[in-house]
Amino acid sequence: FWLKLFSTTLPQYTLVMRVLAAAAALVACDVLNDKFTDDTYKQDFRLQYSYDQHTPEGEKAHFDIVSAAGRTALQVKILSTDKSFESSSDTCPRSELAQNDRGVLVENGEFEASWDMNVQEYTDGYWFALAQLFGPSRPNIFIRWEFSKYILWCENCDTVKSYFDGSPAEDKGKWVNWKMQFKLAQSDGYLRLYKDGVKVADVAGKTSNGGTHYFKQGIYTQHTCDNVQDTTVLLSNLSIKDVSGVVVV
Repeated sequence: FWLKLFSTTLPQYTLVMRVLAAAAALVACDVLNDKFTDDTYKQDFRLQYSYDQHTPEGEKAHFDIVSAAGRTALQVKILSTDKSFESSSDTCPRSELAQNDRGVLVENGEFEASWDMNVQEYTDGYWFALAQLFGPSRPNIFIRWEFSKYILWCENCDTVKSYFDGSPAEDKGKWVNWKMQFKLAQSDGYLRLYKDGVKVADVAGKTSNGGTHYFKQGIYTQHTCDNVQDTTVLLSNLSIKDVSGVVVV
């Protein structure tokens, strides 16, 4: 009896285990997860800000864990007097987090980045990038506020600029969830950007020249380096997941 039962149930058991193993393989894996409730985020990011402010006081003026807008969050601030993040750099001023691990957002991988942002201080006419996928081999991918428009900007992609509604002034004082699903590929890539659950941009085709990218976010002056205004945002609940092979919605 027991031999017959075992021989009958073993194939079924094996099938179930294979199905469970396959399902486990399709679970999204965390690449990065930062709630921004304490200073442990510094293990994941390099802080890029005005090169003449690299003191404990200067860092705190640009990056600080605070209790605001109903949460504990990371306050990111850029000042009108700020300079480039390195004395030798000719790039515009920024207060930006740059991901330390630069080898995980690989070509042909599929990923989903999600975070909450709350604009606390903004002056109309100041243009900035709030997030980037940066790649040494290009193209660079930005979410930008520029020329009074939000733009998903992908340098050298099949679709370079995708405009969508809204503004930092309208978003001021509100927690806004941003989510980007992306595949970095030379022919069959995609960028899908959501704002508070609503898809605002959808790009397909070339999204990479090859190589890896890494994630950046914060405040990065755009268009003209001479127009920098005091600007403050709060960041919360950042996650980046590897969703390769996973059905995402």
